[in-house]
Amino acid sequence: MFLSISKLKTLRKEKGWSQEVLAKATGLSVRTIQRIEADGKASAESTLALASVYELSPQALKATSTDIQIKWTRKVIMKSLVGLLMISCAVGMLIFLGASLRNYLDVTSGVFLILFLYAATMVTFGTNGMFKSLSGLKYIFTEEMVGGEKARYLAELYKSQVKFLYGGALIGLVVGLIAILSNIDTYENFSLLRAISVNLVVLFYAALLSECVFRPLSIKLKTCDIKE
Repeated sequence: MFLSISKLKTLRKEKGWSQEVLAKATGLSVRTIQRIEADGKASAESTLALASVYELSPQALKATSTDIQIKWTRKVIMKSLVGLLMISCAVGMLIFLGASLRNYLDVTSGVFLILFLYAATMVTFGTNGMFKSLSGLKYIFTEEMVGGEKARYLAELYKSQVKFLYGGALIGLVVGLIAILSNIDTYENFSLLRAISVNLVVLFYAALLSECVFRPLSIKLKTCDIKE
């Protein structure tokens, strides 16, 4: 269960208690009190003990803030970095087995996809939503968080951005295909196959961003309040 860190600290200070006094009143250890006030994560027994001391229901102590409360630790950040590195190595291995790296590099497709993504985000969620989506990318480097309304909002935003990415890729594929068919004289020409492979790069970029960044973020933010 995740409790409101700010609410716990406020309640304790209103009573004029130190963490040591609160530990004696609840029967919990000082270390447990410090941990709960640091990351908001508490067992059912600890929550009941705190609620009893403050004469509140356990529900009243739960995190309801619209802000996302996060416990940044070096260990968690490193775990996320290792995970991203493993994904990058897996994709890199497939690229190495499939074709030369230069075949996957297309600056124009990348710029188009990013511009389309954030233009669609701005139209749908406003300028504020676009900036929140950019600042929210940092949450991929944490696990311990209390979400609330802001987390649910970002979860829906990133879920929509996955659709925007694939939508932009579809537009890029169709436009590219029209350009190819309009400029290739013979369908037996080797240039046709090469042009089609280049045209697929925009879909590769969309899948990479969607499945490695935006979809995992959406799921993490959507489920952060129900983790044990």
